[in-house]
Amino acid sequence: MNFVVLTMLLNATSGIPSDIKVPTVTGPNEAAVEVQAILFGSLASALLAAFLATLGKQWLNLHVDGSFIHRNRHRELKMRGMITWRFRVVMECLPLIMQGSLLLLGYALAQYFWDLSRKVSSVIVAFTAFGLIFYLFIVVAGTASEACPFQTPASVFLRTIQERCGEDVRTAIRVAWSFFGLKRPQSGLITHRHQTPTFPVASSVEDRDGEVRADLRCIYTMFRMTKALDSTVAIMKYIPEITWDSRLESVPLLPVYQALQESLWRSADGRVFPRPGAKDRAFSSAKALLYMYLQRRCIHSDDKTLASQVKLMDHQKQPLACPSPNGDPDLESTFYIIDWTFGFQSPIPWSDFELSEPHRHWLSHILQYRAWDAIRTRGKLTEDVRGFVQDSLNRSTSLDSVVADCLFVIYMVVGHRPQTQELLIKDRRSGPSLTLRLCTKTYG
Repeated sequence: MNFVVLTMLLNATSGIPSDIKVPTVTGPNEAAVEVQAILFGSLASALLAAFLATLGKQWLNLHVDGSFIHRNRHRELKMRGMITWRFRVVMECLPLIMQGSLLLLGYALAQYFWDLSRKVSSVIVAFTAFGLIFYLFIVVAGTASEACPFQTPASVFLRTIQERCGEDVRTAIRVAWSFFGLKRPQSGLITHRHQTPTFPVASSVEDRDGEVRADLRCIYTMFRMTKALDSTVAIMKYIPEITWDSRLESVPLLPVYQALQESLWRSADGRVFPRPGAKDRAFSSAKALLYMYLQRRCIHSDDKTLASQVKLMDHQKQPLACPSPNGDPDLESTFYIIDWTFGFQSPIPWSDFELSEPHRHWLSHILQYRAWDAIRTRGKLTEDVRGFVQDSLNRSTSLDSVVADCLFVIYMVVGHRPQTQELLIKDRRSGPSLTLRLCTKTYG
């Protein structure tokens, strides 16, 4: 248009003719503006979905260095945060954004080509309508049946409303289902909701402390995910770092016992030996089993799952302790205590055991729980604890920490009723005053 005006001006000999109409600017076509707005909205939606997907990948790929236990504990803490902050809901919104972007793109193209070519526009409308109808169909199918493999966030949302709103919504879904000529699956079909795992999963463990819950979930998850030797040893060494009190709904006693049995083999004469290369696993599993069971009985005696797991163990039919001239005294003494703890009583040759100092210190601490449990339930010490206390006090090489623990056991025998915090003390050498006070109260 500017070229036409310029040409007329150049060709005019006596000014601009009076009959020329100069066009005025009225702005862009409204239909074009609407189409471009929809197209830019589709583009913005697609870019937003890609941006959020990239952020989600960064959140999931956050890596933490450290030991096997530390990495798994971090994983459980991350999983707990994802549940708390509805991470799954946010990620499931990304496909919805992309689907909305695709719908906007189809609508915009159909409207743009409607005036230019009805045939092209009809093809776009047909494909867009087919996609929309198919999506609505799978949403209805996923809402009507949880067993349907075509689940979408929309079907999950609608099924939640269906469960909460009652029979009216159920009737509407059944009518829509019958409209497509399909038969609803029978109620007897088993869905993933009704499956019962062997051990409690993360969501089934409830307690009043998030950090403790993360520890327990970490152990359960590792038991389910790995059977590797070094991983099992790491799990067993991590168990004594947890306080198995009432904040935890249950304890993994049976998995630990199964791990111990898997690391042992029995000879023809009934002797028990660690499998080749599994001695560390057997020793760690035995200590974890004793620690977890005895501490749980003392500081949370109301745990009803403990007795059921002990019944399933049926340890009396397969005792572990058997004297061996070339055996490991630390491992054999632990097996003896396990037998006494779970009902198989045989004399323990404490004087024949040359225990290592760390193991004797560990036994002196763990037998305090057993001593308190025996005094509380039977009114007297059991022979395994009595023999260990006498042998430790008769040895001039016993560590001060072992002597202090043995004196504390005697203190309980003469009438002291310890509190939970007293039993949790792993080293009672808080100074000479404690040992002196115990000796004074004990011997008078």
